[in-house]
Amino acid sequence: MLSLYLTYTLSIALLISSPGPVIALVISDSKHGWPTGTIWGGAISAFLLLVCSLFVIHFALVIDEVLLDWGRVVGGLYLGYLGVSILFSKQQYSIVKSHHHDCFWRTMKVGLSNPKDILFFLAFLPSFIVSGQSFVEQSMIFVGIWLVVDMLIMVAYAGVAKKLLVYKRCQTLLFYLPGVFMSMVGVISIYLGLSNLF
Repeated sequence: MLSLYLTYTLSIALLISSPGPVIALVISDSKHGWPTGTIWGGAISAFLLLVCSLFVIHFALVIDEVLLDWGRVVGGLYLGYLGVSILFSKQQYSIVKSHHHDCFWRTMKVGLSNPKDILFFLAFLPSFIVSGQSFVEQSMIFVGIWLVVDMLIMVAYAGVAKKLLVYKRCQTLLFYLPGVFMSMVGVISIYLGLSNLF
């Protein structure tokens, strides 16, 4: 189980570090001072989406464990598609203009307004759920790890935004590396689902 949680931690660290709308807001707001509200808004929105996704997965397990295996296959295909899409897309890195007041609620809206995040969680999480183990215990560990990693990465972005992202190589690495790992997790997820089904 420890190796599974370490793999999960590494995977989400690479995925969260990929620049997106919330990260862009953190970087932008850090120019005006320490973006505490922005960081908390992003973390809480991710927490809510993660919990919703775990509830859906739990109900699928209650109905039939075979659904989890099919979820792994379908989710793996979706993750593979997302990963390949990133690898073949053109790099676009832009800073969202921000207003420092109401940063928390603005970031919450940005984080919760993307329905693709729920689809991502539904595709990503089944690869790490072990049948026969306590689902609640696993869920609490997944959520806890996600929150810690999410907060650490956003704090790191805020702290080094002006130094790190001025280098084009760093931008390129942060843009494409999550695509590679997303594709790898997708392949592993498909393999786990199909090996259990057949």
